[in-house]
Amino acid sequence: MTGSATHPRVRSPIPAGQRRRPAAALSWLEPVAAVVVAVLVSAVAQLVVSRLPIPAGTNVGLALTSSSGLLVALVLAASGMLARRPALAAPLAWAGLSALATLPVALLLSGTRHYIFGISGDQAFRVEFLTRFADSARLADVAYADLPPYYPAGWFWVGGRLASLFGVEAWAFYKPFALTSMAVTAVLAYLLWTRVTSRTRALGAAVATVLAGVATTAAYTPYSWLTAALVAPAAVLGVRLVDAACDGRRPPVGSAVAVGLVLGVAAVTHTQIAAFGVFVLGVAGLGGLVRSRGRALVRLVIAAGIVAIAAVPLVLVFWTPYWLARLGGASGSDAAQRFLPESGAQFPLPMFSATPLGVLALAGTVWIVLRWRTDPVARGLGITAACGYAWYLLSTLALVADTTLLSFRLEPIVTAALACGSVGAAADVVRLVRDRLPVAPGLAPQLPVLAVVLAVAVVVGQVQATPKDYDWSRSAQASDRYPDGTSPTGAAPTPGSVAELAGAIDGMTGRPRDQVVVLSSTYSLLTYEPYRTYLTTIAQYSNPIADFAGRRDRVLAWSASRTPAELLAALDAAPERPPSVFVLQRGDDGLLRMGLTYDPFPAQSQRSVTATFDPRVFDDPAFVRRDVGPYAVIVRTDAPPVG
Repeated sequence: MTGSATHPRVRSPIPAGQRRRPAAALSWLEPVAAVVVAVLVSAVAQLVVSRLPIPAGTNVGLALTSSSGLLVALVLAASGMLARRPALAAPLAWAGLSALATLPVALLLSGTRHYIFGISGDQAFRVEFLTRFADSARLADVAYADLPPYYPAGWFWVGGRLASLFGVEAWAFYKPFALTSMAVTAVLAYLLWTRVTSRTRALGAAVATVLAGVATTAAYTPYSWLTAALVAPAAVLGVRLVDAACDGRRPPVGSAVAVGLVLGVAAVTHTQIAAFGVFVLGVAGLGGLVRSRGRALVRLVIAAGIVAIAAVPLVLVFWTPYWLARLGGASGSDAAQRFLPESGAQFPLPMFSATPLGVLALAGTVWIVLRWRTDPVARGLGITAACGYAWYLLSTLALVADTTLLSFRLEPIVTAALACGSVGAAADVVRLVRDRLPVAPGLAPQLPVLAVVLAVAVVVGQVQATPKDYDWSRSAQASDRYPDGTSPTGAAPTPGSVAELAGAIDGMTGRPRDQVVVLSSTYSLLTYEPYRTYLTTIAQYSNPIADFAGRRDRVLAWSASRTPAELLAALDAAPERPPSVFVLQRGDDGLLRMGLTYDPFPAQSQRSVTATFDPRVFDDPAFVRRDVGPYAVIVRTDAPPVG
């Protein structure tokens, strides 16, 4: 994919003295300084937004989003125009990118302590993961006792540990941590782009990346965006490693290490991003091998080895416990990839979208195609986009095996890669008009200014579309209840709040919450508090070695028990640790119920069945019961605590 073996490499038409070269870092402290600035700017932005009076149901939030977008765009423009003074331009870039990644989403979430979509849908699982590590630093499964984690825990572990350090409940820390992560991701993308191009172009690429991330709702999954935003520049670095090997040069160790770190962090934050990154780099390497007719094999292997050495330590830290469990005989099926939304059933074509981002993607697509053979940046972006579309195709083919490759997760990466190409297109157009077309002498110096003005307009246009892009999340952010039963709209507490349920469980068990295994379909209790879970709400959130289907069937069997002795015997016969607490809904008929779900793939809506317990099966000294609002809290007094 990187060229034909039958054609010699075409040299860049730009004279050697005018070629863009990567700008040297200000110092080795730059990454540290950039991240610190990102954290501070994001924190200040969030604090300011939280103090602003934004009446619900008005356009005040939209007005502030548009105006803040303009101010941030001007800061970024100033950074670009001061590129020859990196000591001043770089901090402006860090601050501007951090604000660009924070403000639109922060304003969207004004008036709620919840993050995007509250604790509904996938966010219930994510907040639960953060809660797990706010309670303990031990690497553990998000839900189940006695199992190693399967879902990458890196982002959640850091967030949970910070929440514990600052003394903030995990659910309340999720929003500021997610917004700050978006800001940090923006500056990391900028820093990685500075390794492959000039600071001015790196700034433009980082801005395009942030706009693509926010527009494609990557903010909904900040833990995956952390490395998804870095795939495109990492691919360009990979292309340069391949080019060096094909030219007989030693691969740059620093670039190889940078690529390896991106893959390593991806492996402990979002496995699919790591797998896709390996796919992209593999295609780039294969293209180089074909182009060099195999002569670059040794140098390519050396480069790949350096990348692997940088990535493997992080991979081993997280994945070793899970692999050992599988080698020890634990088995199960993974339902995580059995999900096919509409966005995963069709190819993303952002270049045909009638939005500012669509204009960037269209310009980038044209530039990538035209400059493929002469510019390694174009090849890196093109390979990233092409691999993204190939992943979509492979995901469709995977339906034959009754699964998918979750291709919709790659839409932000594909969109960002195409949008970043617009930076090269703009630079080439300015150069072409200035150098080769008859332009009045006084107009030529104004061409960069025109480019900056258009860039500012694109930023503002895309930023002010943010409320519409996330309109689907508004109801959950406003209606999902806090642990005390209140809502962001100020509604009165509801009976049976999480705080009341947790108080009852704690009083009845007398144990720390992470030593209790709860069986309940009241997901908010399991999201807000670090109780262990006997059964996750849906199969896609379940650890593959937990046997979700088997656990669900056992719960149905328990609900069919006719006597306390029969239920106790069935609980003790379970192959895994049984629940020590039941939180069931009380019906008007006195029966106790909980909902159980089935994997509905390829349908999206969950199919459910109800487990109905006769309350008399808990009429035994082994159980104690307390009614809390519409719930019955039942504790098995002789159950051992989780070790």
